Amino acid sequence: MIFQIKRTDKVLVAIVIAVGAFFFSCKNDIRVVQEIGEEDTAPFQSTYNGEYTFTDSGQVRNILRAGKLEQFINDTDYTKVSEGFTLEIYNRAERLAGVLTADNGYYFEAQNRMQAEDNVIFSNPKGDSLFTQSLIWQSDSNLIYTDRQVRILKEGTEIRGKGLRSNEDFSRYTILAPAGDISIPDELVKDESKKSQ
Repeated sequence: MIFQIKRTDKVLVAIVIAVGAFFFSCKNDIRVVQEIGEEDTAPFQSTYNGEYTFTDSGQVRNILRAGKLEQFINDTDYTKVSEGFTLEIYNRAERLAGVLTADNGYYFEAQNRMQAEDNVIFSNPKGDSLFTQSLIWQSDSNLIYTDRQVRILKEGTEIRGKGLRSNEDFSRYTILAPAGDISIPDELVKDESKKSQ
């Protein structure tokens, strides 16, 4: 009988050790768990202080200079631009049509859409400038637009409003909700009064 009790004790001790080892072996290091979670949101590729020239059929269409550029590949492939960037936009004749600068931005290749954020300035070679906090450039339709507050400087005149639609060289634009005083040159006022008579 004494032999059977010792054997039972050994079996019981072995079971307790096995169960204890099972529970303690399932513990994960928190750093390992965090790294696994970060892999889903980590960029596929990162570049610092880069310059990229984009062409179409051998013609330069855009030149991008970025402080930091990160490419993400997941459900929605996109490129994040941060630490400041400048995007030069060229027309079909390879002449500079406009320059877009901002602190941050996102490019969604599938939608041909660049979204510039924070301290956005868009200007054309004539010296006209648009200032806003968010601007979208739709490269496939050569359209630039925003629903945010805008300020435009053109030939010494300042125009303000909310929302804007423009072509990519900023030569034709519509402010959706203009605000403030707008000065109209006398020549235009005289021309319009002659037409109405």
